[in-house]
Amino acid sequence: MVKYLKISLSDAYYLIPINNILGVEVGANTKVNILSNVSGHKASGASEVLGYEITATTAADAAKTKEQLNSIVEAIENALTTSWTNPTYLLEPKYAITGVAQIEVEWSA
Repeated sequence: MVKYLKISLSDAYYLIPINNILGVEVGANTKVNILSNVSGHKASGASEVLGYEITATTAADAAKTKEQLNSIVEAIENALTTSWTNPTYLLEPKYAITGVAQIEVEWSA
């Protein structure tokens, strides 16, 4: 059974498949990167999606970004321990999420 982290942002939902997560790492301040072992392509075919970038503008320094990363890792662990009948787990990290973006590599250059 595939499980997903469910992110709610501005009345829209984003799903991140947990089973495909390779790692979680600190990006730039305020950002945590969730890297995936499954890549996808944009409609133009000019880039490849490698993961997701989660932004929390209130996690404005290195210590807060690390706390955010730890809370996301704990959410992944909690999601994986839920019953198979609960395929989605609402991600509510320590600092409120203010942005979700795809991490991409451009191939058109």
